[in-house]
Amino acid sequence: MHIRALYSNFCNTCQVQFGAYHCGICNLWMSDEEDPYHCSECGFCRVGGRENFRHCNDCGMCIDIQLFDDHNCKVGKYMSNCPVCQEDLFSSRDASHEMPCGHAIHWHCFRELTSYDTRCPVCKKTAETPEHMAPTWQAMAMGIALQPVPAELARVVTIMCNDCEQRDDDRRWHFLGVRCTNCMSFNTTVEQTTMSGREAAAYLDELDRTRGVGDNGTADGSAGMGAGTDADMQATDGGNLNAEADDPMDDDL
Repeated sequence: MHIRALYSNFCNTCQVQFGAYHCGICNLWMSDEEDPYHCSECGFCRVGGRENFRHCNDCGMCIDIQLFDDHNCKVGKYMSNCPVCQEDLFSSRDASHEMPCGHAIHWHCFRELTSYDTRCPVCKKTAETPEHMAPTWQAMAMGIALQPVPAELARVVTIMCNDCEQRDDDRRWHFLGVRCTNCMSFNTTVEQTTMSGREAAAYLDELDRTRGVGDNGTADGSAGMGAGTDADMQATDGGNLNAEADDPMDDDL
């Protein structure tokens, strides 16, 4: 019979090795296929190879060394739950992903989220990088240019950009949405409608002539993310290409 000594990786009797990797602190035995290592700052063992990670004292987590210099530090952001599955991020064996806004999420949850939405579940900022979203924004701008809103359905709206948090007045509404003129994001929310119908169309046309843009208003970046009715536009954040309602989970990390 093999008798394992306390906190030892070898049998007391025959000295057979029990595991390719052994941590006497965590009392852990496992294979070395996943390159396990003990992080004293985290307080337990992680996988992926010590040489590939660097611990961030502010975030409280080991960060991929290739991403460390550019990662967005948020104190204790890994000490709470994934905003999608609500499981613990800090001690999870599943890989975590940091969105551009700095909030963290399980990688597999992020992949699932971006299959139907493009926004962070916590702060509503765009969850993908600007480079990744550029083709989508361009396609939406083209769609708006090709589908002008009839005069009787025209609306003058005030928007708030979820990405740069800038408010913009006297914007031309479109059922595809309203684009932010500051950061060129389509992740916008319509806060109010100030004018509608043919009166709004005449006002916007005059405004376009003053600004020197086309009749459809797209030259000033008025393509964007929105819904099809006043109620929808004021109740629903932009940035979601397919979903009809906001994400159900808005708890901060």
